[in-house]
Amino acid sequence: MYRLLLGLIVGFLCVSPVFAADAGEVSVPLEGEQPRGAEAREQALRQGLETVIRRLTGRDRVADLPGVAGVLEDPSRWLMRYAYDGGTPPRLNAVFDDRALVRHLSDQGAPVWSGERPPVLVWLVSEGTGQGRMVAAGDPLAETLTSAAARRGVSLTLPEWDQRDRDPVAVAAIRGRFDGPLLQASRRYETDWVATAVLYDSGQGGATTLNWRLLQDGDAVASSRDRADDSGAALDRLVDVIADRIAERYSVRSGAGDGGDGADDGEPSEPAGDALVDRSGWITVRGVQSLTDWQRLRQALSDLGPMRSVALRVASDDRVQFEVDFAGGRSQLIRSVTGVGGLSECEEPAAESPTFCFR
Repeated sequence: MYRLLLGLIVGFLCVSPVFAADAGEVSVPLEGEQPRGAEAREQALRQGLETVIRRLTGRDRVADLPGVAGVLEDPSRWLMRYAYDGGTPPRLNAVFDDRALVRHLSDQGAPVWSGERPPVLVWLVSEGTGQGRMVAAGDPLAETLTSAAARRGVSLTLPEWDQRDRDPVAVAAIRGRFDGPLLQASRRYETDWVATAVLYDSGQGGATTLNWRLLQDGDAVASSRDRADDSGAALDRLVDVIADRIAERYSVRSGAGDGGDGADDGEPSEPAGDALVDRSGWITVRGVQSLTDWQRLRQALSDLGPMRSVALRVASDDRVQFEVDFAGGRSQLIRSVTGVGGLSECEEPAAESPTFCFR
């Protein structure tokens, strides 16, 4: 244990928090008669910054969120670097300081997502002639999904659709909503969120229809039959729903700037009696056996968007206690931390601090 404690102290000095590497990276087309002029650049920077804010808040409409108007007035304040990319049209590639943006928006009372977004496995069937086909990596529809997911900041996974997938699942199982074999095949991808969708696209200028469902832990949490002008618009709608639902589950707002009730556009506030927001507290983690475990754990906690700081408080046996500065209440903290891979809440009702088990 002495070696572990010594290693934790050294690791505390050496490990610096890093937010999601691509959350602040955007590529925006340049418009106008002078695409490399100052006006076109400023317009592209503002557009790119709006995209980054959508990713960080989990909201599609961000203009009215607390603090956003002020942020958009001066995109260069949050800009780390940019470069021009040739092409038709030319593009502006920019990197914004997502960590600073998260902290600022959280301070203003805007909702922010945790740094680690749970992946969503998407079983998408494209209906054409015959029995339809499963969409896997490399398919043009997969690229459409990837683009939409990048806009909203969600992590989507497509099945390999190899023999291991085909053995339990047939394309007809997606259409027929046979969840047993579907969930069995989904276990290999280690995600609690699964979406199924069937795309009907005439390809002749007619309307496109998408039948979809979103499941969490095997239970359907949303479903619909949507019509759109084309497959791209239909898949955009699917990604929007996925992003909205996950944001409801994982986003946190500090309550600053709105009277402190934590409500947002009709969303429920934190329950009465929850821990005060914007204050320091601590969490306990059981099962930390090595310096490597601790470093990975501390990094993951630091990456949570609402987490302002994480510091070692106590290390004893297989338990580590962290002092945290978290922009939210106790139940929000528990929801965010249980989204970290390897952590689950332990059943210790008498524990003074939220307690989690590490595996």
